[in-house]
Amino acid sequence: MKLLFVADNTSDDNWGCRGTSFALRQLLSRNHEIVGSITRDLLKSPLTASKLLPGSAYQALVHKLRRPGLARVPAAGAAMIGLIDALGTFHAPTLDIEADGETLLTNRDKSPKARQIVEGLEACDAIVVNAEGETIFSTPPRATLLQTLAICAAARRMGKPIYYINGMISHPPDGNTHLPTAKQAEQVLREAKLAVRDEHSIEVAAQLMPSLKPTYFADALFTWIDHFQSFATSRYDASRVAPFFDRTGTRAPAMLEQPFIAISGSSQAAKSQDRAADCYTRLIEGLRELGLPMILVAACNGDRFLATVARRTNLPFLPAETPLLAGAAILANARLFVSGRWHPSIMASLGGTPAVFMGSNSHKTLSLQHLLGYENPVEYRAFPEEDDVAGIVAKSRALLAEGVDRRERVVAATAELAASARRLEDFVR
Repeated sequence: MKLLFVADNTSDDNWGCRGTSFALRQLLSRNHEIVGSITRDLLKSPLTASKLLPGSAYQALVHKLRRPGLARVPAAGAAMIGLIDALGTFHAPTLDIEADGETLLTNRDKSPKARQIVEGLEACDAIVVNAEGETIFSTPPRATLLQTLAICAAARRMGKPIYYINGMISHPPDGNTHLPTAKQAEQVLREAKLAVRDEHSIEVAAQLMPSLKPTYFADALFTWIDHFQSFATSRYDASRVAPFFDRTGTRAPAMLEQPFIAISGSSQAAKSQDRAADCYTRLIEGLRELGLPMILVAACNGDRFLATVARRTNLPFLPAETPLLAGAAILANARLFVSGRWHPSIMASLGGTPAVFMGSNSHKTLSLQHLLGYENPVEYRAFPEEDDVAGIVAKSRALLAEGVDRRERVVAATAELAASARRLEDFVR
């Protein structure tokens, strides 16, 4: 089939967004032709139209300036927004998903964004939505989720089959689930083929969208195991990582020459950078008891607070701009990973690296422990307090003591999940 790949997140700095998008595209391309993609940048861009300015110029103007911060500027802010709105029309995603889908179709000749989406729909036989971590029914609803659902509504109007896959369905961590969005999603996706990346999402779907019956396949990123599986079975070897940095323009940190621990943040910690920096500084001081070198890994821009922690603790820091496979190789070769992130934890598991998990913006780090076969799964706070630090240190010490035996068990579980992910090939038919 000719596929339109919706929510192609390879343009994002987030390692997980890029990694799972690449992996899913590679998987689907084995049997299908991807004839177009709707990137995350396009999903987030405004739906605009103007008779006074070129379409692309007005879209850029709205995207750069028509923001909540401008509205808060006394007097001038309201005047500027009024001027921007006078130059054209701006449509934000709404809860009327069917109407928003129709808006895309009727504005194809007026809006650059609508034109790109509709032309992509016309060129394909079916659409594949890379659902990732998008279907979290938080309050207020995510604009990118509403926009993705509107594209699905437009696709259904055009008679295009919909595959909504490789994602999860989750309550938000604060428990404030936005039920109207869940109801709209249930209506829009009632004829779609739906596959989730963890089994707990099936339980949540039964609660929030009972008419939908999703199938489970592991995350497409597990199929990258072939790159790193050999990292699990022998003594530590820094040379495994070096080829992934070769000719990238990025130098591998010198501390990788010896066994080390990697630490990243979480989507929940990212919401309060100052608080996260303070909590993680205490966490690092606790982890020093383990006696291994450490590296702080910003797996996306939300982890930028780790740069502050690095300065405070004199530890090496790996930025989000690091080449993706080089970053994944570091995680796969670490002796331990402490993290609240889903996809970077998968990257670590590809080489057998055990992980200690902190909370996130959904159930994902708890469900990943079940998938990887961890005994007595525990999820420490996203902003670790004193008791969390003590628990993380104790859990880390126990995992490190298991050595190669634990790594082999992690990579064996990962291999089974890779086999599950590859069955997505037969699901998209």
